[in-house]
Amino acid sequence: MTEPSGMPLDGRTVVAALVDDGLALMAGVGAAMPATIDVFLNGQSDAKVQASIISWRRADGPPEAAYGFVALLPMQNVSQRRLKTALFKAPGQPGEYRIESRSQGLESILSAVAEQSGAAFATVIDGVIEALLAGNPNKKRLRTVAALVRIAARSNGFIEVLGGLEEGDIYIQGWSSNFPTGRIRVIAIDDGPVLAELTSAEFLRDDLGEHATGVTGLMTGDTKINPAKLQRVYFRGRDGWFSIEVYQQRVLVALPDVPAHIRSVLDRVKAPDNILEQIRMAAHRFDGRDTVSELDRPVRIGIDFSLVIEGSGILISGWMLDPDRAVEGVMLRVGGEAIRIDDRWTRQSRPDVTNAFLNDPMFSGLNPARNSHGFLVFSPLEDTPSSDQPVYLELAINDAFPAYCPLNPTRASARQALSRVLPSLDPRSVTASNSIERQFGPMLQNMTAQSPYAIDTHDIGNFDEDAPVAMIVGVDDTISDIGVTIALLGLDDVTRHLPIVIAGPAESFDQVGSDMMRLAAFYKLNVRIVFAEGVEDFCDALEVGIAATNSETLALVSAHILPHDNGWFEPLLAAYRKRGSKCVVCPTILFEDDSVRWAGTWIEGNVDGQYLADRYVGYPRAVLADAEPTEVSAGTPECCILPRKAFEDINGFTRGYIGPAEKGLDLALKLRLGGTPSWWIPEIEVLGSEQSITSAPAWEELSHRLDRWAFDRRWSLVVSNLRSHNHAVD
Repeated sequence: MTEPSGMPLDGRTVVAALVDDGLALMAGVGAAMPATIDVFLNGQSDAKVQASIISWRRADGPPEAAYGFVALLPMQNVSQRRLKTALFKAPGQPGEYRIESRSQGLESILSAVAEQSGAAFATVIDGVIEALLAGNPNKKRLRTVAALVRIAARSNGFIEVLGGLEEGDIYIQGWSSNFPTGRIRVIAIDDGPVLAELTSAEFLRDDLGEHATGVTGLMTGDTKINPAKLQRVYFRGRDGWFSIEVYQQRVLVALPDVPAHIRSVLDRVKAPDNILEQIRMAAHRFDGRDTVSELDRPVRIGIDFSLVIEGSGILISGWMLDPDRAVEGVMLRVGGEAIRIDDRWTRQSRPDVTNAFLNDPMFSGLNPARNSHGFLVFSPLEDTPSSDQPVYLELAINDAFPAYCPLNPTRASARQALSRVLPSLDPRSVTASNSIERQFGPMLQNMTAQSPYAIDTHDIGNFDEDAPVAMIVGVDDTISDIGVTIALLGLDDVTRHLPIVIAGPAESFDQVGSDMMRLAAFYKLNVRIVFAEGVEDFCDALEVGIAATNSETLALVSAHILPHDNGWFEPLLAAYRKRGSKCVVCPTILFEDDSVRWAGTWIEGNVDGQYLADRYVGYPRAVLADAEPTEVSAGTPECCILPRKAFEDINGFTRGYIGPAEKGLDLALKLRLGGTPSWWIPEIEVLGSEQSITSAPAWEELSHRLDRWAFDRRWSLVVSNLRSHNHAVD
């Protein structure tokens, strides 16, 4: 600390120091001044600021210097280095002061003020602190306040017990002789100062005598306070600032045990009703137990499952029985997040719940004809909860404390979650439609899941990852025999010499990997087999396969696609190169009976606007006899050739779909908007089977409807404004 250089006593000079970039402190002597006053800096009328004045009477000063003062001046428009004068526009004769040019620190000036103010210093420093705390002080100013409070505060008790509550507030318990009851602003010190609100009360203790009392309270900081690092709390008492220190041997209560600890002292707490109610609410917060089943009124809840959808949120299926409508709201609580769910969930019929409680006397008001007790709800989350973070439902009960239902969510992909739900829904029901609109659709739309990734690779032959052209075969977990694909590629004179990447889910490849390697070696192919995690369809597998090679030109093939005849690949590659190697080229895809499965995706129009449609599906192959190569609105990744750069520029496939159909269409539209058009080459033909995700009809229909919902939300406006490309070019 700098030695005090004295405070000017001539009534014409002040000393000044910056509190922070926006505030300066000045000290001097003069005539009486009001608590706030206009000050003109450097004699400029446009440099007026309003200062806060804290003053004291000097016992031996002349009338023109009868008061010492400290002034706090906002400094938004003036640099301290250019400060020369300050005109205090007090009633009567304004006082103009020269600002001493010698640089002094804040502590040096305050030491000089302490020397001059004597017994009044406690009042002066208290006034300075209150002025600094006005508004919303920044971090630097708050550190200054904490330093000043440390000078002014007197020790006044100890915190002996403390612990954090899930919402971020801190419970404290200890003793003090001057602790105020009610809601007060305090400064908590952990790693640094934190401005906080303390809701406090007294509680009876027999070990303190008549000069102290037990204190308890809840403290909420402007920023989160770490209970393990809390050192002390500064508070404003009846006659100045005090500190209550954290006892060295304090008891740090674990988060789940804090409500029970509050309950243990609750019957001894004395406080106004509003303060007591807040402490009682804290005593009845979630402590890890199910308290709904303990209610003495007809309210019960059950959870079928709760699933954390990675990068998206939580999907919950369950039921709630509330015939008397006692529940005012249901909140999902995850860490600091609180999301109301009963105003957004989808109701489901649950006659099994009705039957289970029909003969329970507590539920005599239950209507046996009303079965809509089930619910299904998706809640997006800002952050995926950690494994040790409590996740629970909070039921607000009228005229009672909240009740709690713990959740034990498991992690799942969106597809895994939906595979548990969709097969049980009737596709014709309102519940199914409502679930897509309000639950599953937003779940997919909100999803930012991790892309699939390789965990192991095996090379057969002389695989060249830097070859100019590479074929990528994407395998999903529904393929029954990848050996057929390998054999047909090996029998073709062109494809057998290409570097081929075969990528798919590790769990499926683990069973057939040795057969794939044996067949690839038998046909003398140059193959890289990629075992991957996170693969849910062939699109995911293609994305992993693309990452396993550096080739500039990529031939993408789903494992569900088989060559119709040998010699299909070379003309497709020629069509790609003919168009400058800056497009997507796709062949005709036929069903096994030679009817058309895919022959271009086109923009169609009707009175409702434009939409995308696949032409000729189900028609005999003969209808395409005279078709010419044509630019189409969207190609297909099931079988195509495209430039790597175009794929990487659009960040590959979008993850927010269940099946590959709309995911592939989404990719084609992103390529088109990125400047890479799609071409259909009709004379080149391959075979493709209809892919089935599962044998459950409800899953098939609803998953397709859900993907269409997600696609329309992303693309309907774009498609309605796209220009159709339906012209043929030789």
